[in-house]
Amino acid sequence: MRVNRYGRKGLMSEQDKLDEAVEHAVEVAANKSAEKEIRELSDFESAIDETLATGYLDDTLTVTDADGVAQVLPVLDSEPISHLVKGLEDVGGSANVFVHTADGVVALSVVECNPNAEE
Repeated sequence: MRVNRYGRKGLMSEQDKLDEAVEHAVEVAANKSAEKEIRELSDFESAIDETLATGYLDDTLTVTDADGVAQVLPVLDSEPISHLVKGLEDVGGSANVFVHTADGVVALSVVECNPNAEE
């Protein structure tokens, strides 16, 4: 015996079986999508790291922190803007942001990001 979505014990109705199958399929698709995005971001971060190591981007790194360190924040254009804001907060509010898009890479110089400040 199984407990159906209404908390009743008994055999699952055909609709309950269908609902469960759809729920499972959506969960699998969401997990695959998340795994793909994590892999894409990891690959992009590695590519940025490798390029930084060559010195090729030195002239692009115009934003530095108080210690003179150029914070770099790679993001995907498919990520919610809240991820970008969180990433900026994590590195002190300013960074050299590299956004991976379908058309290539966009470099942004974010001098200040303080979403909690009063205007």
